Amino acid sequence: MSVASEGLFQIAKSRSIRSQRAWAPVAGLMNWMILVVDLTGIQLHSAAGTWLMFAGSVLTVPLGLGLYYAVRPAHEVLAASALSFRLLEAALGVFSIAIEFTAIRAELAGSSFGKAALDLGHWNDATAFGAFVFTVGSTIFFCLFMKSHYIPRVLAIWGLLASVIAMGACIAHFARPSFTAMTKYAWCR
Repeated sequence: MSVASEGLFQIAKSRSIRSQRAWAPVAGLMNWMILVVDLTGIQLHSAAGTWLMFAGSVLTVPLGLGLYYAVRPAHEVLAASALSFRLLEAALGVFSIAIEFTAIRAELAGSSFGKAALDLGHWNDATAFGAFVFTVGSTIFFCLFMKSHYIPRVLAIWGLLASVIAMGACIAHFARPSFTAMTKYAWCR
């Protein structure tokens, strides 16, 4: 390897590390914000609660980007797939919460596509599917955190274990929706 190409490699590596360090705090902040916003929104059974839940779904996008850029050096393809699951989770959340607004619901009820969208949004397992998508993305991210050692190993194992248990609960809910004792989540209404 020539001196010039080695120098360019070092510059690119340095930029990647700076980007990774810049996005990691964004991911941490978004994680806490989503937690507070969603838990508050769940407790408020009003329009304010719905708006908070909507904000929580939108904030999932910068969280996913922060996590992606933080773990991308560990495995770029897996990080991209985990980001895809986070973006799908955000889209499902925004959609399922948007149809809770009366004006949007009334507008959608006027067309056959809108009625189909409302039926999809009111499907009993829609929230469980969103939770399942969340757990898949979370599992991939925590596998990458374990591989990369970017966070303490015990936290990565704890997060991976929690993600797998939550994924199992989602699968159990799909297999037997009437058995809600173990599969009723805090984020389900």
